[in-house]
Amino acid sequence: MKVIVITASGTGGHVYPAYTMALEYIQKGYNIIWIGTKNGLENRVINHESINIVHISSQGIRGKSFLKKILALLYFIKSIFQSFIILRKYKPGLVLGFGGYVSVGASLSSYFLSIPVVTHEQNAIAGTANKINYYLSNKVYETFPLSFNKTNNKIIHTGNPVRSCFDNITKPEEKYSDINASINILILGGTQGSSFFNTTMPFAISHFYSDNISIKHISGFYNDKNVKEKYTKYNINASVLPYSDNINDLFDWSSLVICRAGSTTISELAKIGRASLLIPFPHATDDHQLLNANHLAINSATILLEEKEDFIENFVSIVNILLNDQKRMYMLSKNIQNIFPENANKFILEDSLKYFK
Repeated sequence: MKVIVITASGTGGHVYPAYTMALEYIQKGYNIIWIGTKNGLENRVINHESINIVHISSQGIRGKSFLKKILALLYFIKSIFQSFIILRKYKPGLVLGFGGYVSVGASLSSYFLSIPVVTHEQNAIAGTANKINYYLSNKVYETFPLSFNKTNNKIIHTGNPVRSCFDNITKPEEKYSDINASINILILGGTQGSSFFNTTMPFAISHFYSDNISIKHISGFYNDKNVKEKYTKYNINASVLPYSDNINDLFDWSSLVICRAGSTTISELAKIGRASLLIPFPHATDDHQLLNANHLAINSATILLEEKEDFIENFVSIVNILLNDQKRMYMLSKNIQNIFPENANKFILEDSLKYFK
């Protein structure tokens, strides 16, 4: 039996690219052992007979209190032993990590067991875990160029793996062809929702809402009722969903996407071609969301708006301009399609399997 271990846990930014690659390997006849955590998103979204999810103890260290850092360090040491046992049991020919502290124990154990390791970095600046994984990896794939501030043969700029469900989305040429078409605005707060979006967007949108504008808002679990009430207060007939497993359908419906600047969402927007307004999460580690969004903004592939005191004023002004300029939205949708290399899935699949043993 040919086995590949994938390490990814937590939010969609880690889990969805990893799941995408898992399905690619499965099509080639490999079985997947997925090293994750008990609370990770992977436990909810993955349901495949060829993927066996096993759990280890893992917690982030940065940004925590002293006591929580000590606890996280103990979990990290435990995760190394847990990963070692898992790898000895399943004897994979390759380990593919997608960052996060869940990946480091497996990378270290693989190194000592002489199992090849390849690593994928999703953001414009490499996280702490992947900075460690870099030294333990045979090959490193990066979504954004120079995320490790290095240029060598070990690092390849590949872009981010994107799920196949986005392959048949309406093309920008069709989406933005009718200047009289209604505008469909999709508001995404990430897999966990955004309290800032939930609090701010109903009031902000009330400044320009009209009959030719439709709103769909992903609020995060347990927030949908409260957010719906806010829209109703401003006489806005918005569709508010706690979460969606069919995000591809929502992207297909949308004309303008207002969202955070996580790598997975950005990569999906680039795959399908949609105008976007990116509002980076201001407390992201290493400010990676701002760096992600800035890479697009300097290439005229999105509009970047930060959370500041004049947010509402700037937001209303920017969206009003976009709503009255379909050509501008079309330009943004086409430019974002040129941001990343094409066929990341295929390249990572073929290149990583060179190291399988």
